[in-house]
This record gives sequence, C-alpha cells and structure tokens, in this order.
Amino acid sequence: MAVNGNGQRSAFYRLGVLAHRRRWIIIGIWIAALLAAGPLLGKLSTRLSQGGFAVPGSQSDAVQKAIEKDFPQQSTFSDTLVLHSTKLKASDPVFKATVARAVATLAKQPGVGSVLNPYISPERFVSRDGHTAIAIAGLTDTQSQALQHAPALDKAVKAAVGKVPINVYLAGSAPFYKQFQETTTSDLSRAERIAFPITLVILIVAFGSIVAAGVPLILALLGLAISLGIVSIIAATTTVSIFTENIMSMIGIGVGIDYSLFVLTRFRTELKKSGDVPDALGNAMATSGKAVLVSALTVFVALSGTLLVNIAAFRSMGLGAMVTVLLAGVGALTLLPAVLGALGPSIDKWSVHRRTTDASSGLWHRWATTVMRRPWIALIASVAVLLVLALPARGLRLGSSGPSILPAKSEVRVATELVGHAFGRGQTAPVRIIIDDPRGVLGTGFADVFKISQQIARDKEVTRVDSIATLDLRARTLKQAGAIKSLQQVKPFVAQITSADGRRTLISINTKHEAQSDQVGDFVKRLRASIPALLPRGVTANIGGDPGLNVDLNHELGSKMPLIVGLVMLLSYIVLLLFFRSILLPLKAILMNTASVLATYGVITWIFQEGHGQGLLSFVAPGHIESFLPLFLFCILFGLSMDYEVFLLARVREEYLRTGDNTEAVGWGLEHTAGIITSAAAIMVTVFGAFAFASLVPIKTMGLGLAVAVFLDATIVRVVLVPAAMRLMGHWNWWLPKWLDDILPNVSLEGGAEEVEREQVAAAV
Repeated sequence: MAVNGNGQRSAFYRLGVLAHRRRWIIIGIWIAALLAAGPLLGKLSTRLSQGGFAVPGSQSDAVQKAIEKDFPQQSTFSDTLVLHSTKLKASDPVFKATVARAVATLAKQPGVGSVLNPYISPERFVSRDGHTAIAIAGLTDTQSQALQHAPALDKAVKAAVGKVPINVYLAGSAPFYKQFQETTTSDLSRAERIAFPITLVILIVAFGSIVAAGVPLILALLGLAISLGIVSIIAATTTVSIFTENIMSMIGIGVGIDYSLFVLTRFRTELKKSGDVPDALGNAMATSGKAVLVSALTVFVALSGTLLVNIAAFRSMGLGAMVTVLLAGVGALTLLPAVLGALGPSIDKWSVHRRTTDASSGLWHRWATTVMRRPWIALIASVAVLLVLALPARGLRLGSSGPSILPAKSEVRVATELVGHAFGRGQTAPVRIIIDDPRGVLGTGFADVFKISQQIARDKEVTRVDSIATLDLRARTLKQAGAIKSLQQVKPFVAQITSADGRRTLISINTKHEAQSDQVGDFVKRLRASIPALLPRGVTANIGGDPGLNVDLNHELGSKMPLIVGLVMLLSYIVLLLFFRSILLPLKAILMNTASVLATYGVITWIFQEGHGQGLLSFVAPGHIESFLPLFLFCILFGLSMDYEVFLLARVREEYLRTGDNTEAVGWGLEHTAGIITSAAAIMVTVFGAFAFASLVPIKTMGLGLAVAVFLDATIVRVVLVPAAMRLMGHWNWWLPKWLDDILPNVSLEGGAEEVEREQVAAAV
C-alpha cells in the first residue's frame, strides 16, 4: 500500500482514486479538448514554415534583411525556369521560340512579378554547351501564396512548351518548399502505415488482450492530436518549422504509448491482487504514475535545452516536442486512470492468449545475477561495444543540403542538379555581400567596390562576380563610375543592385562548389576576414546568402552545444537527485546516457555521412549530417534514455527499501521491469524506425538515430551495463550525505513516506 509515515495514502494514490471517482468528467474534458483541436489540425500544414533557420544578429541575417528592404527584385524567394534539351541548342529557332512562350506564360501567372529572359544576358543564363537555359522569375507572393500557386505555375509552363523535345522544370524557393511540404506529408503517412499495425501487434502480445492493447495506442494518438492543435495555434503567430510535425509524431506516439504501458501494466497487476479498481488505480499511480512524472519531467527538461539556440526553426522543433511530452505525461496521469477506472476488469476483454504476470519464473533475475557475478567483465564488454559504435563520430561533419535532401527523382532536385552541372554548383545559391557606404557606392565609394570585386574575382573558388563594378570593367575612376548610371544598357541592372539612396550595393558571387560544401564555407570565412581590412572607416560589409547562412548556422549550433549539453546534464542530475535521493545514481545515469548518445552519433555518421546502407535505405549520402540534428538528437535522446532508467530505478529502489539487499534489489527490479521495458522499447524502435523509410534524409536520419538509441538503451545499457555498474557500486548507489539529505526539498509527493524511506536507506547504507 502506498501510505506515508502517518498511515495516510500518498498523493499519487489519492490522484488515482480521484481519477476513478471523476472519470467521466476527466474523459469529457479530454474529448472536448480533442474536438477543439480538430479544426486547428487542418490549418497546421499551411502554417508550418520551411524557413526559420536564420540566425538573428548574424551577417547572413543582415544581408537578407537588406535585400528584402533595398533590393526586392533580388529576393531569394523566386522561381527559376529551367529549359534543357539533349537534341536542341539555345541558338536553335525552335528553342528560342519555346523559351519565349514559356517566359511569356510564366509572366502572366498569379504571383509572378517579372521574368528575366535568358537571351537578354546569354553569357549568364545560357550554358556553354547551349543545351540549358534559365529564366529568373521574381515572385510578389507571400510564402503561403507561392506554395498555393506553385502547381499551377508548373502546369502552365509545361503546357507552353508542349511536345517540343525540351524538358522544362521550375526550381527555386517556392517549388522546393512545395515539394518539401508534399514529401514531408507523404513521409509521415508512410511511417504511420508502417508503425501502427506493428505497434498494435506488439501491444497485443504484451498484454494478451485487444482492449488493453488498444488503450495505449488510442490515448497516444489523442494526446498527439491535441498537441498538434496547440502547435497550430503557436504557428499562427510565430515561425514553426515544417520538421516539427514529424518530430512530434515520432515522440508523441512513442512516449505516449510508453507512459501508458507502464501505468497500465502495474494497474493490471494490482487489480489481480486486490480485485478493487480504485485501490488498484491508486497503487498503480503511486508507483508507475510517480515514475511517469519523473520521466516526463526529465524528458521535458532535456528538450528545454533547444530553447537556448537562437534559431527559430530549431526552437520550434524543441517546443513542439516539449508540448507533446507534456500532453503525454498529463494524459498518463489523468486520462489513462480515468479510462482504466471506466473499463475496470473489462480491460482484459477479448483476450487472445493467457499470459501470467507472475515474476516467479525469474528469467531476468537469473540474467541480472549472472551479469552481477562478473560485473567487471560485463561493464568493460558493454562499454567497449558502445565505444566501437561511437568511433565513426570522430569524423562527423555538419552541413545543409538544400534540394539534395529531396527524393532523387524529384523535379526540383533534377532541375537544381541540371543548373549546377550547366552553370556551376554555385549558380543556384551565390554568396552575397552588402556594402554600406555613407559616401555613396556610385560616388566616392565606387573605387572600394571595384577593388573588392577585383580581389574576390582572383579567389580560386570564384567563377563569377556580379556588381556595379563589373557591369563595365573600364569604369575604374569616379568620373567613369558616375557615367555608368546613365548608360541605357546597364541602367536597369544598376537599379537592381543599388539602393534608392545610393548608400548600399549588392555583390553576388558564383562559386565552383555548392553552397553547402566545405570549400564555399572556407571561402565565406576568408571574405569575412579580409574584406573589412579593404574598407575605410565607416564603411561596412556583410557577407551572407545561403553559403553565409550555413556558416552562421553551424557557428550558432556549435557555440551553443557545450552550454546546452552542460545545462541538460545538470538539470537532469538535479531532477534525479531530488526524486531518488542519491548522489551517484544520477551521475551513473548521465554517463551511460552520454555513452548511448555517442554510439548513436557514430551509427548515423557511418550510415548517412559515409553512405553505408544507401541501397537498403534508398538514399544518397550527402557527405555530412544536417547541422541541427546532432544537438537536437542529444536533447531528445538524453531525455528518452532517462525513461527506462527511471522506471528501472524506481522498481529497484522499491525492492531495496523492502529488502535492504542491493544485489537482490537490482535482480528483482530488473525482473519486474525488463519484460515491459522490452515491449516498450520494441514499440519505440518500431515507431522511430518507420521514419527511417522516409524520403527526406534529415527525417530518415532522425528516425533511425532514435531507433538505434532506444535499442542500445534497452539492451546493452539497461540489461548489462546498469546491473554491472550497480553491483560494483553496492550500497553506494543509495548514498546521500546527511547534510544534503536535510536541505533537499521533499519532492516525493508522498508526505511522510519520504521520512520512512530516508530511515530505511540510511539504515541499509
């Protein structure tokens, strides 16, 4: 019985009884919340953003803001019309006529401001072999409008080309975002189709009852739906990344089922003992319910580290995951006991096989005893396995992929690769520089723009420089520079890359390599180090564009990682210290979780960076890991790894307080939890692993990474490393200095029961 030192029921016991007494009210509240979330779910996909990766205060952010303000025609939100033929050349009359029709058709479409005909500047927009031409279409649409219009634009230009042997594609921001959105939705649907049937089978095998199996799955989906509704409200007022929906689905289903699984298992055990539903609920909540709270709190704390990163998309993914975990935890502590109270003994209806919950078979106890008989061998062997798996992580490289994350046959990706092959990989995402000169860039400041343009052009990475100084290379003097503005053939271009007040000008640089490459990243760093020295006092230069953004993104994530890792570890330690009242157990948990995370990093590096298993998982290795993934994975994995640690330690502590024997407590603690942890882990691996079959490489990486981490945690860590370490630590597992015991707040939520526990632990130690 969960009672305190005065014979009173614990707070969690009373919560279980209250949930039974008010079960229909609680169920009604959750149903009302679900109905309220319904309309919001339909709006979520249109509110999610493909952007949000800007780093406020960075040079790339300053460049983008300047472009939006002073150079609207240069906005990165544009379409690129790509025409390619293996039979015809751009000089052929048929090719020219087709280009003219496609350009004219595109210019008439809603949301299109202007289209630059490639024949106006063929040296820039027609490939050297003559088989590819591109036309840049500036959009007047907002992002949501452009996504809505994208299919119509694509259909219109294809109709304009007709049956001529010319392939036509639309690339650029809007088509990419549209394809990204569609692929994300498709990936989510595919993952759900894979995960749900397998999860249901695992639950039926675990519980032996269709009703018992259905409860965790239904409640997890209900909690996820409400979570998505809440995030839809948030997305209406701030940037929420399109990745957030997939991440919430992964975590919401996995964690939601996990929490229900542990409480439901304990409820069935207690119900068979007493036959009294309120008492069974009370005891289940006083044990597994408390563990759910600690677990959810630990995951929530770990995910809170994502809020420290100054990147809107990253924070939104973390916030979405936090909302999901919060709803899963609250649901397991309120809705689940209410539903169990309503079902009562009917929870075992529609049994498919008889299953005993008696732990006397002792399989896991014997396993734990075997491990603890030679703890050093088990410890060294398990750590060695994790270290070997972690080795590839030494070469982990961060980067961003752009359209290359789309499926290989995606038209946007095909078009982008065509442009890269025909014009150079730096054509689609140039480095951009904003020069701000109070003297005027077409006045005294022109000489500095010319000097910078010439120096940039000499860099080995540069293929082309477009600036006011390269419109007419003879214009080296102030007098000649002033004449540029009046030359009819270049006047429109000057207006496009010079601000209305004449202070700012835009320089665009095409590079040999793609924006995400190390070579271009190093080039951006060289520019940022050298250009300021070429400018007089009062003149500033910001270097950005997609290449600059990648550099700033990697710097922001890399610089914040030590802080976030340290803070997450510290907060997790404090939570476990308060609830388990032990100095060493939280430290052990943190070290083991770190080992699991490093091993997971090694596996995803080996697969997704080095390319092992490309055929099996149907992807092309980009040669790097997406910038945001390692830090985000750390926050998720560190929290999720605590899940099984908390449930195992809670039961071990329960046995230790009962017997005072550390070895027996570990053995029987594992015996009582290993089976259900195995089922829970199998479900998590199924849910996360289903996302490994996604088309988008970042989602694929996230899914497989989480699946690997849970598998390692539930096998090597939980059933080998933990028993071995706890056997070696002995009674020191439960050591807490008296002075610290006296000042720590009582957060057990069990009233005087904590005093009894303190005395029992102190006596045992």
